[in-house]
Amino acid sequence: MTDVLTSRELLLVMVQFQPGVCYQLKPFLDAFNQISDSHMSSTRHAELLFAHNITLPHVTMIRLHSEIRQAKAVMALQQSRLLLEAFDIHGAPFFNRLLRCLPQMLDAKFLQLAVDTGILGIIQFYHRHLPEFFSPALMDSAASRGDLRVLRFLHAHRNEGCTTKAMDQAAAHRHLFTLKWLHANCSEGCTVDAMNHAAQHGFLSIVQWLHQNRKEGCTTYAMDEAARAGHLQVVQWLHEHRTEGCTTAAMNGAAQCGHLDIVKWLHTNRTEGCTADAMDRACESGHLAVVRFLGDVRRAPSTPYSMAAAIRNGHVAIVKYLHEVRGEPLQVQSLCNVDMQEYLRQHSTVAGAEPA
Repeated sequence: MTDVLTSRELLLVMVQFQPGVCYQLKPFLDAFNQISDSHMSSTRHAELLFAHNITLPHVTMIRLHSEIRQAKAVMALQQSRLLLEAFDIHGAPFFNRLLRCLPQMLDAKFLQLAVDTGILGIIQFYHRHLPEFFSPALMDSAASRGDLRVLRFLHAHRNEGCTTKAMDQAAAHRHLFTLKWLHANCSEGCTVDAMNHAAQHGFLSIVQWLHQNRKEGCTTYAMDEAARAGHLQVVQWLHEHRTEGCTTAAMNGAAQCGHLDIVKWLHTNRTEGCTADAMDRACESGHLAVVRFLGDVRRAPSTPYSMAAAIRNGHVAIVKYLHEVRGEPLQVQSLCNVDMQEYLRQHSTVAGAEPA
């Protein structure tokens, strides 16, 4: 009888059917619940107002909803970090206990976090015990991070695969080795987004590799966004090696962001030109050199918005150019800085001013 009552194997079988949490998990669970209590107490008042259908101003309701969402998001993040720390300290045995007592804590969101942070041990635990939570999105996320270790594990041990987002995101984040590995080992391929976003971010080596090894190509978005971002080498390479070209958005965007070298290059080498938006946005952003080039060399059109935006943002030199060189009428505005107010006061009495 003593042997039976002191049998470790029998005790383990018996306690498996008991409700509650094993003592090894209690410190963790206390900390987990403390996070929940601290955040929910800050939103309890707002939730009570909603629960009782109390009429509130629309702006107040939006603010309260935002506070509740933010509190819950922060709470979930802190609780997930606590789980990560627990795995780091205690390893898989801790998660085995958690799976028996509180399986709801180990959900698909936590697996996603493990992939996003590259914790292979947690991914392996899910593979052994919770395979239903795997999806192609996990491999996509690992590719976006350039995590070849996680990618190789998922590819070797899971059959969900990935989507075209894997290669697209690897290209967008400059993970050339990951891009090559996906190209060699996966059949999903990519879309035009791969080259488009690589060009947008100025990753010329990625653009060149995709051009040489893939057939998806790109769209006018590639040159348009490379021009906007100031990547002259990428713009020039696309011009010389690709046929998609660009649109007026290329020069418009380059002008808005003050990339005079690209505006000049597009003016000399491309035929798409620009629209009035180029002058409007360059004036708004205060890029005097670009404004002068567009006005003096391209004779680019503008709209009253150019003057209004330059005045509002305090770009006195641009207002002087528009008014004194291009002959555009001033616009009276109350929302401008002291220097602009003084310029308007001096010149509106001479030339007259239009209301904004």
